Amino acid sequence: MATEKIARQGLTVRHVGVVVTMALTLLTAVGIVFTAAGLCYRPVSQHFGVQTSQVSLYITFVYLGQCIGAAPMAKLFDKFNAKTVCVVAALMVVVPYMGFCVYPAIWCYWVAGFIIGLGLVCIEFTMTAGILSRWFHTNYGTVTGIVFAMTGVGGVVWNIVGQFVLGPDLQGWRTLYMVFGVAIAIGTIPFIAIFVKRTPQECGTLPYGMPLDAAAMEAELAAEEDKKSIQEPGFAAKEVLKMPFFWTLVLGAGLLNTITTMSQLFATYVQFLGHEGWGGQALVALLLLSGTLEAFASAGQGGGKVLIGFIESRSVLVAQIIGYAGGVIGLCMMWWLPKLFGEAGIWPMFCGGLFYGLAYACSTAMLPFIVREVFGGRDFDKIYSWMIMVFNGIGALGATGWALVSENFGWDGFFIGGIAVLTITFGLLGYTWIAGDKARRKTWFKSDAELTAEAHKAEIKAEA
Repeated sequence: MATEKIARQGLTVRHVGVVVTMALTLLTAVGIVFTAAGLCYRPVSQHFGVQTSQVSLYITFVYLGQCIGAAPMAKLFDKFNAKTVCVVAALMVVVPYMGFCVYPAIWCYWVAGFIIGLGLVCIEFTMTAGILSRWFHTNYGTVTGIVFAMTGVGGVVWNIVGQFVLGPDLQGWRTLYMVFGVAIAIGTIPFIAIFVKRTPQECGTLPYGMPLDAAAMEAELAAEEDKKSIQEPGFAAKEVLKMPFFWTLVLGAGLLNTITTMSQLFATYVQFLGHEGWGGQALVALLLLSGTLEAFASAGQGGGKVLIGFIESRSVLVAQIIGYAGGVIGLCMMWWLPKLFGEAGIWPMFCGGLFYGLAYACSTAMLPFIVREVFGGRDFDKIYSWMIMVFNGIGALGATGWALVSENFGWDGFFIGGIAVLTITFGLLGYTWIAGDKARRKTWFKSDAELTAEAHKAEIKAEA
């Protein structure tokens, strides 16, 4: 007798609207604030008569706002009307960002960056994770992956759009900030106001994939709770803190985040080449393409996520080698091709961004996989959150740090430093995988006979 098929909640306009809202939020707000930040570093620094590092410091304040605001924003989201909190958070991004057009001093950028970070952490993480997890009973992972892929798409779109608004003379930076601010407002506020509800039940529907029959729903939820109650294999969080390879992972993850922030200086580098790099000749064609290098890097990391994810499921070390090699090749292409071939090296240089994207992709595609595989699922959330704290903390210094390197050691120092950090980073990640994999096989992959023998020894020791 065939098993009766359970009727489940299908997609409705509200479900689709929620996904579209989250996707547009990451496409506009995150894509603009982070991936297109470097377009205006040079003209703003020239306007205020300051170093590029002082301008890029506002991104550090964005990270700081995210770190400090994560917990309070999560509490506000749970305590008050979710739609109201998210609309206010979106305004905290839009209004300070538009203010970049008129701020009278560079310190205003830093204050604005902090406020943007407070709002961004809510709509990027709290809203996206909190809403999607409640609206999708099944296919949650797929939907989340699609939504977060929009940050890479945003990196491509906004850098290409921005370079034309900015213009070859770089004087369109005020207009660019206003255009980007309007884009964030249109891509977030109206959709949040229309579609955001904490739960689908508030709209008279159920999470996608949830059984429509009450009894079947209760049985399925009970089965899920039973599954959660079964302890997954892995190391306890307290054990992990005593393991050297955990700290090599933490340090490697933080350094890897600094590699991703290098891309925020790519537009500044291309602008430098156009204005000063080749005999002081202002190459209009190159300046019009100032955002293209970052766009190529964003495209590379989008494709790289798929490639790295596919390879790491078969061999983490091979995936690490590909990520490292791609990063080094990409940085060398960006560094040497303009030196060797001048104008003829422009487009090959942009292709270097695609290779660099393979290293960039490892920050999101590889790190959670390594944590899960090495330390297990027992305390995955806690261990991963510790790593992410350091990941963001070190990364917060990345954009400003690389700007300081380029100012004090030139662009040669910038690329040499990037290759050096890449080498150290993947060395640490490689050690983590080898040592961690060996340790886990000795502990939570032991045979029943080994576990029985160890338990017997422990009993004898306790009796003695």
